[in-house]
Amino acid sequence: MKFLIRIHLVLALLLSNSISSQIAYPVTKKVPVIDIYHNIKITDNYQWLEAENNEDVMRWVDNQNRISRKYLKKISRKYSSETKMRAYGWYEMDYDKKTKYEANNKMHFKIRSLKNNFLPSIYYANGSKSEYKNLVAPNSISTKDKIIFTGFKSSRNDEYLAYHYNRNGSDWKEIKIIGIKKRRYFKEVLKNILNPSIYWLGNGFYYIKSTPDLENSNLYTAAVMYHNLGTPQVDDELIFKVSSADEQLFIKGAKDESIYFILKKNSFKNEFSYYFLEPKDDKKAFKPFYEKIKYNINLAKIKADTAVVLTKIKGKNFLVRIPIKKPNNWELLSPAYNDAVFTGYEFADDKIASSYQSKESSFIAITDFNGKILGEVITPKGLSISNMYYNAIKKVFTFKLSSYTVPPVSCVLDLKTFQFKYLGKADVYFNSKNYRFMRKEFISHDGKKVPMFIVYKDSISKDAKTPFLLKTYGGYGNIEKPKFNSGIIYFIENGGAFAYVNIRGGGELGEKWWKDGKKLKKKNGILDFTYAAKYLINQGYTKPKKIGIIGTSHGGLIAASALIKSPEIYGAAVINVAPTDMLRLEKSRTGSAFINLSEYGTVKKENEFRNLLSYSPFHNIKEGINYPSTLIITGSNDTRVPSYNSYKFAGKLQDRGAQKNPILLWQQDKYGHFGAIKYNDLIEEKAFIYSFLINELKKN
Repeated sequence: MKFLIRIHLVLALLLSNSISSQIAYPVTKKVPVIDIYHNIKITDNYQWLEAENNEDVMRWVDNQNRISRKYLKKISRKYSSETKMRAYGWYEMDYDKKTKYEANNKMHFKIRSLKNNFLPSIYYANGSKSEYKNLVAPNSISTKDKIIFTGFKSSRNDEYLAYHYNRNGSDWKEIKIIGIKKRRYFKEVLKNILNPSIYWLGNGFYYIKSTPDLENSNLYTAAVMYHNLGTPQVDDELIFKVSSADEQLFIKGAKDESIYFILKKNSFKNEFSYYFLEPKDDKKAFKPFYEKIKYNINLAKIKADTAVVLTKIKGKNFLVRIPIKKPNNWELLSPAYNDAVFTGYEFADDKIASSYQSKESSFIAITDFNGKILGEVITPKGLSISNMYYNAIKKVFTFKLSSYTVPPVSCVLDLKTFQFKYLGKADVYFNSKNYRFMRKEFISHDGKKVPMFIVYKDSISKDAKTPFLLKTYGGYGNIEKPKFNSGIIYFIENGGAFAYVNIRGGGELGEKWWKDGKKLKKKNGILDFTYAAKYLINQGYTKPKKIGIIGTSHGGLIAASALIKSPEIYGAAVINVAPTDMLRLEKSRTGSAFINLSEYGTVKKENEFRNLLSYSPFHNIKEGINYPSTLIITGSNDTRVPSYNSYKFAGKLQDRGAQKNPILLWQQDKYGHFGAIKYNDLIEEKAFIYSFLINELKKN
């Protein structure tokens, strides 16, 4: 009997020590709320967390942050993560944007940040050989908010510059104006800007103002306005407005102020209307170009008598030339390739450069304005093309090449010989020559072949010991290009390997690939991601619990859904600014937008509701499962995916007796959907994320 008592005491002590070693999370109260969808009752105990400005919620978030930062700081110091991240990715912090060159103009502008702890400023130079001088700094606008410049537009003679910025990462922007020659800072501030399109005409410019609906602040109506310099915004002239929050407006104008176009778009009705103006005395006299057509055309370039547009024909993107006086006479300008997708374009005098991404690499096709192919530029395997830019003054065409482990390298292209050469190379603090990549295809749940891009160092063994990091985005038809990430370098340098999975829902393999992973087929993408992990295990590269997963925004939804559905596979996860409550998404301030409803579906239709419920991460958490270690990240100023998605997901995961692995909620203060911007904050963000993944995976 005494022996049994001793055993019980020992077990009790061990159990007590085990419990005490667990994180003491803030108490998350349960306040049951029942929502009824199609006669199905859904109980939500954590809906109170949706009141983000409530004192109890803010206190709860502050306590979560305190615990998470302590945990993450300890791991970061353990691995010297911040020091290494600075070394691996110092040039990532250079916000040097494409310099603005315009024919016959001398002023050049750029948004730039030195490699230090300051946010980017706007610089200008008078002539291509002059040094750049600081024109507008963030602290001239606010010393309390993080001011992030998002673009600018100079007047026709470069006398004035209208620039736009956001506060703390918000999607909402403001516009201010400066006189260049005499450094005149205009007093007016234009607000309520979501789409900062600025097109100058005379002593002012057109822009689009978005006004919140009086009855529903989650919705807004758009209007094209004209602003006269030196006047308050309330005096701006209304040019064109929509009658419904379902409609959107866009404006485009020629650099020489000869012609302007307005697009009115109603995606719910699949209606697109276009109006054009050849300005004389009346700024409002826009005439119909197309009305209520069933396809979208994105204006790429406007000349006096011709519009070049980007549109889809049979599911593929093309550049098309349309005479403004004869809008039914279309001419194709960009070629089509069976095994590649169109990713971008740039105009170079009488030539057009179109970039494409194939399964193995990227290339550029050069055509004339009749669509004739003049030449093709093939780049090395595994690299992606970005930042194509033609300097019309210097007659120089440049672009950048990069991959997951190769920093962006500038290249110059000869438009006569169609040969390119590298303009130097980026020095890095790791041996990039030892990095390897391979492209694999695996069979998903329904027999579909899915591609995966794998990066590793030196060699990769099949002893099932390698920690693997899986990433995806896979939504909205977006095309993922391989791009450098110092966090991936950090992960691989710590003995891991990386894989990007081109799941259905992305646009890498064309429009059908996207449609096979959207709406009622969203689970195809989730299962593709899961089967990628199973493939790596079956091939002997790694084993269950040695796989980490990471996703941002839509990619975060995929990772979170995979985590909840198959927790036995993964050892760690980072879920970043992700929608995780798919039933409440369309009730949020941005969730009702057409783009989300068309991608996910709506709870108003029973079949779509049931589909959303089947994979919604928040609703599929099981009571008795110890889910893998998870870091959940959100921004206090995220206006795309409201923070409460992360709050509710973290709170429900933590608030279960079975959960022993850490579940951390980290909210970045005064940042939005795209995360940290300032240098030190970005270093900390990457250090926290990737040291967390390495630390948790090395436990297994």
